[in-house]
Amino acid sequence: MLRFPAKKWCIAAIRDQLISRIPYVLLANACNHGMLVAATDVVVYVDLIYTLGNLIIAVNFCKESKGAMWRFKPFAHKEQTGLEGRVIDIGDFKVQVRNLIAEGGFSCVYLARDAVNGFKQYALKHIICNDEESQELVTKEISVMKTLTGHPNVVTLLAHAVFDMGRTKEALLLMEYCEKSLVNVLESRGAGYFEEKQVLTIFRDICSAVFAMHCQTPPIAHRDLKVENLLLGPDGLWKLCDFGSTSTNHKRFEKPEEMGIEEDNIRKHTTPAYRAPEMWDLFRRELINEKVDIWALGCLLFRICYSKLAFDGESKLQILNGNYRIPDQPKYNTLLIDLIRDMLQSSPDNRPDITQASILLD
Repeated sequence: MLRFPAKKWCIAAIRDQLISRIPYVLLANACNHGMLVAATDVVVYVDLIYTLGNLIIAVNFCKESKGAMWRFKPFAHKEQTGLEGRVIDIGDFKVQVRNLIAEGGFSCVYLARDAVNGFKQYALKHIICNDEESQELVTKEISVMKTLTGHPNVVTLLAHAVFDMGRTKEALLLMEYCEKSLVNVLESRGAGYFEEKQVLTIFRDICSAVFAMHCQTPPIAHRDLKVENLLLGPDGLWKLCDFGSTSTNHKRFEKPEEMGIEEDNIRKHTTPAYRAPEMWDLFRRELINEKVDIWALGCLLFRICYSKLAFDGESKLQILNGNYRIPDQPKYNTLLIDLIRDMLQSSPDNRPDITQASILLD
């Protein structure tokens, strides 16, 4: 079994002992994305503790039976990582960071107030970039948000800054503050359903944002459309956020090495329940382009209408075969039902584009 000096958590020591079991790059990947990697006789719990400019990996372990798994558990030490209470200059803004409102693998979102005018509220996204890939994701997110500046259905980026901390880079994105997400609204309704008029209002806003992305040259595919990434703005409009997953790399993947890279990107930057069939099986050799968003829009419309997922994301075959059922209740206009069915066509060639879908909503 693995042995570590008691209470001496050293990255080098951890790496040296883990490297004999699994490649270090795979360990890093697993830490980032919650993968389970087969091991022999131990379970290793990996805690990620973030500090400004540093990443410390602390490993706790216990002996278990043969055939156990490596289990990776993210852990953020609030006292070390919190920006709460700090006053930060970013662009032309001076803000006081308040409480944490959301967090992910390598990013946190805080509520912030204008340090001069305390009535103005913002969302401050803090991203830790530990490698070149994560730096590219931040650059891409900033670029896409700047491209879409001014669109009423896209969260507004007000200012941004990237700091070189030596081994890491850290990014701050100051955005307009949206109090609710669509997933919050759906969960708060319990067993209640939206009226058709409400469904259309929400979905038109979403399609408007996607339309703006798909009309770019080349088209920008969001690739991670889901209820968690839709926010209700202070102006009452629904807004799309989280653009780190976007892609303009539209192609058929023919070579095995290309497929491997793309499969890794898909696994890390898309959500299974909203993932299009052509992304599940690259050997179908179908064109992977912005039509993946149309599939996700079909999943979104289903979720908004029926407060549940069309696909749970657990069964690859269920998605590849387009195996879902329209519930009997509530009753909606055939226009909505037909739109769901059109968007959830297994072949991307048979799905409408965003222009056709938007026309059907008018």
